[in-house]
Amino acid sequence: MPDVKTLSWVIKVPLMTNPLISGAWFKAMGAAYLLCMFMLGTVFIGTGEWEGLPMIAGIFALATGGIALVGLLIMLVVFGNRFKARFTVSERGVVYEGLDNRARSLARMGVMAGFSGGDSQAADPGPVDTSRERVSLDWGGAFSVRYKPRRHTVVLRNQWRDLMHLYCTADNYGAVRAHVEKMIREKGTRTRSAKRPSVLPKAIGVTLLVMLACLPLLALNDITRLDLFAPILILAFSLATIWLIPLFGWVVLPSVGYVLVQLAVGLTEYREFKLVNTYRYRSYEMLDSGEWIILLLALAALFYLARLSWRAVRGRLVPVLMQDMMGTGD
Repeated sequence: MPDVKTLSWVIKVPLMTNPLISGAWFKAMGAAYLLCMFMLGTVFIGTGEWEGLPMIAGIFALATGGIALVGLLIMLVVFGNRFKARFTVSERGVVYEGLDNRARSLARMGVMAGFSGGDSQAADPGPVDTSRERVSLDWGGAFSVRYKPRRHTVVLRNQWRDLMHLYCTADNYGAVRAHVEKMIREKGTRTRSAKRPSVLPKAIGVTLLVMLACLPLLALNDITRLDLFAPILILAFSLATIWLIPLFGWVVLPSVGYVLVQLAVGLTEYREFKLVNTYRYRSYEMLDSGEWIILLLALAALFYLARLSWRAVRGRLVPVLMQDMMGTGD
């Protein structure tokens, strides 16, 4: 086989009838549902109203299923079950370019509506988000490869998810596969991927710790009348700091400060108790042992969440999305 330095082709990729795309779509919807349930479960358990969680879970399951079906209908009706794209495989890396104007229009409408964003170079094109116009992977990154000969597809993935699907034609699949295999072997791309541990176990562990840390914060509503908005905000942006962008830590830090101020005010304010005479006391003087335990756990949780956010904004904690982007070689 001749030594080809660059391969480039345009192809119309099946959408709804492509198991790689439809399967990834349902996985994304499942992950979104689980994330919502984890967050809502934390709120319901923290406020002691967990009895209503099964009904909410059912409602969200129906809503998520509806959104998933709408997504399939969009693939079928709006895109005609096809998406036009260009793929280029060179000695530097792999480039995906979306050529479908309908996807570009939808993406730009999404940005205007506030539902889309992020770095256009982030590596996640073919599986679900076909609206991104250009995505690239460099052989200097750290990822492995899987081959789907029946689908004429080459799958580039890191330790826990697919980064890019190279959809080939029946005629060029063999040449693309050989070129990809040659480059990842020569550049050590697969070797670097094998040496890098998966970020997923640690990210899941930290996610669970954040949710546990927010439980006593949610319970403070009964003790100090703390508005539930503050701990819910801390929960949401702490998770976003872990998974998306470290700058979200700048939302968590002042929120933690706000909660501390509210605790100080709520615990030291005077209250009155009338029996025969009127007795004035500060709120903390009437706390029982259980409430003191919750309060101490809340203070420890605030320290942990503030430290986590401070490490993120200082660059010592890299979110999962950014670690994925570092592995692409861009």
